[in-house]
Amino acid sequence: MKKKWLSLGPAQQFIIKSVSCVALWRLLYTYVLKPLAFPDKILTRIIGEGTIVVINLFSDSRLQKAYCVASNYRDVKFGGEVYLYRNNHILLRIGDACNGLELMLIYAGVIALLPGSIKRKGTYISVGILLLIIANFFRCAGLQYIYVYFPQLFETTHHYVFTLVMYVLIFIGWVLYINKVKKDVKR
Repeated sequence: MKKKWLSLGPAQQFIIKSVSCVALWRLLYTYVLKPLAFPDKILTRIIGEGTIVVINLFSDSRLQKAYCVASNYRDVKFGGEVYLYRNNHILLRIGDACNGLELMLIYAGVIALLPGSIKRKGTYISVGILLLIIANFFRCAGLQYIYVYFPQLFETTHHYVFTLVMYVLIFIGWVLYINKVKKDVKR
């Protein structure tokens, strides 16, 4: 078995590892983590609170400060959400599907499977996830702005434009990691 594994090329090994990791993650998430609302409940709240900071930072100072309220997680079948309010009016609803968990896993998973030292992988994964979370704060605040001022563009920006931006950021992170590993190998 080991001999057969070693006879595979690096790309084939990477694909097999990737598919195996995705399958294991889906099983773990679907049957263990999602029923516990973990880590979604925490991450969605973090995204909501961070989005509020960005909204308040760029809002007219004469406006009442926006704030975040989490829904209860009794019905985990559909996931949870947080609501962003100002003057008792909903500004935006952020659901678990928009907390960026899947994007972070894609980013971290690819780096974890690429060659390189554990220390470097840990650094790139940690910094990259932090940057993706911050980017998601701005994405959600941008969506709220578009919803208010350009409602006809909301669906397009939500489902395509901002999604593309997030994937471009992930790709940039991968490229930076790969280039750094290549430089170290050449030395």
